[in-house]
Amino acid sequence: MKQANLTSAQKHTLLTKLKTELTEFEQQLTRIHECSAPVKLDQQAVGRVSRIDAIQQQEMAHASEVQMQRHILRIKQIFLDTDEYGLCLECGESIGIGRLTIHPIAELCICCQSEAENS
Repeated sequence: MKQANLTSAQKHTLLTKLKTELTEFEQQLTRIHECSAPVKLDQQAVGRVSRIDAIQQQEMAHASEVQMQRHILRIKQIFLDTDEYGLCLECGESIGIGRLTIHPIAELCICCQSEAENS
């Protein structure tokens, strides 16, 4: 089994950051969920543009909710197997501390990520 090129201090720092992000994401998810409630018809006349705007905001909130759920799931997956953290899911090589510092839930090294984006 390969190991990421992270020192134990770097890994600890990144995992601590992920714990904080998990808490923040879960709080944001609660707020987003409140915003994505179905748009109700008002008893008073609601203009067509106002209703369309409300529906659009609801759809944007739903998209944010889905993305936030993916981030939460990824962080929870990392904590299930911290030994694999820092390894590219595609090639198995180390992702690198620079990339993980910027994007701690990165699943791919920069080479595999670039390849995935270009295909």
